[in-house]
Amino acid sequence: MDHSQKVIFLQTKCHHHYYTAVVATNMILHISFLWSLLTITTMTSNNGFNIPAKRKISVSSSSDGEDASSSDAVAKKLKNTSSDFVARYAGPSEEECTPEQKKIRDDIIDSRPRTGLSGPFGPWLAVPAIAQPAQELGRACRYETSLSFRESELVILLTGAKARSHAEFDIHVGEALKAGISMEVIAAIPRDDDFSMAAVKEKLVPLLGNDREKAIVTYTAELLDTYSVSDETYNSTKEAVEGKDSVLVEITSIAGYYTYVAYTLNAFRIPSK
Repeated sequence: MDHSQKVIFLQTKCHHHYYTAVVATNMILHISFLWSLLTITTMTSNNGFNIPAKRKISVSSSSDGEDASSSDAVAKKLKNTSSDFVARYAGPSEEECTPEQKKIRDDIIDSRPRTGLSGPFGPWLAVPAIAQPAQELGRACRYETSLSFRESELVILLTGAKARSHAEFDIHVGEALKAGISMEVIAAIPRDDDFSMAAVKEKLVPLLGNDREKAIVTYTAELLDTYSVSDETYNSTKEAVEGKDSVLVEITSIAGYYTYVAYTLNAFRIPSK
């Protein structure tokens, strides 16, 4: 091999090593970027950021940072206490319905294909003048507010807990899990005789992920416990929801509607399943 060939050989070898080094560096940078993205995504999902209302959420996921084993342990303690209830009155059967009742019945089933006439709708159907506006208000409170799915479920669970409605609470445990609320948070909600604004602040509020959720829960707990809210609570909650009085109307309406639902479930002993 003469001198010129040796030079070409060495240049080619150097270029080869340089190319290899560039490729390796790019791969390392790419892996680092993916790892950073994964870390950021995990942190975001574990800090209780608001979940859009109509988003589909996996039941197995949790935005409260709770691991699966801990969740399973809490779930065993939080047993369904209303699935064995025997209804005192479940409403008119399909054969007993008048044309007006059948229309309302069909409207309820069409708007709630997954749950249908379960819950309070059966008894309400006995009085069409009550059933129709009640189911329309329910649809608005459940699906048409600016609150996230997670925020709505916190309000509903608190309402069920205060109203001693085991059926309402049991039904919405499943909905809350879909919204990304952990079993640890659900189990921390004081119920029945233990419910009070002070207990909610002590046991539940510290587990929540952001100031907006904490304000909504505090407002709801005070409203349910005292049937009103102080100026301090009203103003601090309004500030947490970007100064929108309309959001406070929505929170109050959800608590009010689900109190009505709870009374119906309690009076007629409607089971959760």
